[in-house]
Amino acid sequence: MELETIRWDDRNILKLRGDWTIERAGELKPALLEALANSEHIVIDMGELSGLDLSTMQLLCAAHRKSIRLDKQFGFSEQRPETLKRMVREAGLVRTVGCHKNPCKSCLWTGDWTS
Repeated sequence: MELETIRWDDRNILKLRGDWTIERAGELKPALLEALANSEHIVIDMGELSGLDLSTMQLLCAAHRKSIRLDKQFGFSEQRPETLKRMVREAGLVRTVGCHKNPCKSCLWTGDWTS
């Protein structure tokens, strides 16, 4: 199974395994929307990720912005595979300051993406 949803208390954990590219966007978007509709805290676990592209990163960014509008928590699990870190760096998404669209200035792409 490439996408697994785990409900735990008020959390919805989405585990993404394998490659997540434009071909899989149609599978990821409804899972993100369902998680946002049914949970107060959404965690994206990419510990078993082998590849991703900008389309996946854009979907995650859009889901994060929606979570802000809904006053919900949205973020990555502690485990961030090198594939994800490398793609965030290569896409130029690393931020030192959060999104200007967010009053709290949070952003998925802030923090240390080097190690």
